[in-house]
Parts: sequence; C-alpha cells; structure tokens
Amino acid sequence: MSLALAHKRRTLALGGAAVVAAASAAALPYSPAEALSSPANARKHLLLQEAALDQDLERISAINGLAGRQALKREELLPKYQEYVQRYCESGLNFPNRVAVQVLIWLFDTAQFDDALELADFLIEQGQEMPERFKRRDIQTFVADAVCEWAYAEYTAKRSPEPYLSDLLPLVDGEWNLTEQIPSKYHKLIGMRAMEAKQWEVALKHLERSTELYAQAGNNTRIKEVRRALEKQAAATPATE
Repeated sequence: MSLALAHKRRTLALGGAAVVAAASAAALPYSPAEALSSPANARKHLLLQEAALDQDLERISAINGLAGRQALKREELLPKYQEYVQRYCESGLNFPNRVAVQVLIWLFDTAQFDDALELADFLIEQGQEMPERFKRRDIQTFVADAVCEWAYAEYTAKRSPEPYLSDLLPLVDGEWNLTEQIPSKYHKLIGMRAMEAKQWEVALKHLERSTELYAQAGNNTRIKEVRRALEKQAAATPATE
C-alpha cells in the first residue's frame, strides 16, 4: 500500500499515559486539524508522536520472537504512524523527525520496499539521520545495507531479489557515498545470478566490478569459471567472414 493510500485509509491511534503527559507538558495549544500547519504546532504534535513511539518501542522490546515483533510492526504500528508521516511529508516542513525515521526502519524490517524507498528518498533529501544506535547515521547506508541483506536472504531461499537489487545498483555504485564493501556485494550477487542463468558476459562484468571495489570480495574462483565458460562458448561459435 502506498503512503498516499495509507493516508486515506488509516486512522492515527495514539494513547497511553506518556502521550497525555507530553501533551500536558507542552505549552502550545494542540489541535489535530492544525497539527502541521505551522512549525510551532508541528513541534507540539511531534512531542505527542514521540511519546507514543517510545511506548511502542518498549512493547517491541518486550516481545521475544521475531515473528511477533514483525507482526506488531506490520499490523498495528505502521498503520498507526504512517498517516502522521504522510502529513509531515506533505507539510513542507523540515525538522529532525525521529518518528518518520522509525517508520522507515519498520518498513524495511517488514520488507515493504515500495513505501520504504519512497520515504527514504524524501528523508534523504531532508537530511534526516538514523538513530544514534546505528554505527553510521546516514540513511543511504541503512537503505543499501537493508536491501542487500534482504536480497542475499532471498537468493539463499531461491527467490528473486529483483527488481530492488538492480534498481538500487546505480545509487549504491554511483550516487551514494558508501563504503566499498556495500556496492561490491550488490555486484557480486548480480554476477552470481547471471552465472546461474549462463549470462557469462554479464556475470564477468559484475564480478570484476565487485572485485575492483573490494579485493577481498571472494570472486576469484567464480571469475575463472566464467572466463572458462566464455572461452568454451567462443570456441564453439563458428567464425564469420
């Protein structure tokens, strides 16, 4: 479901003692209809959202199983906060927004990549940062890592990681300032999949680029195999005059 559709279909559900306390502590009057109509109201509304978010993060931490945490994020928490995030995106305002960034994290956690990538573009443009618990706080690194980790898991499960793997390649190896290992992993996986499809030239291109970016990528054996296949293919192809 797109963020725009989520805005139309979902109702913001806030509650709990922490939310009430935050509302009481803020000096500015609060009206849901005017929540993002001005920077002052936006700051007030963000306090409410952050108070609810802190409660919900504690709820997630209290769940031991991954499946239960994912279900809570997907079925309850994302519908709860996405309307606010959509309205923030449409407001024209720009301020550090921990709630919007957390929604981004949950979208990737639950593999809702269309919404996640749309929101990531917006937050990157705004210069938003990841929470302090992340080693690197730029959103580009988080997005590239999240998609890459998912793509390898899909490959291991014999499912296709496309179109997201190839769609992000021009960003991870070109536009974004990332450590070399990240784009190297993208090229490596694309090369591995090309090998399985016997697309030898494509495989060689990506495996060599992967090794160029990161010499310890572990592609040497595959590159030798691809070159042998290309030589065999060339030998079997009749020369044309």
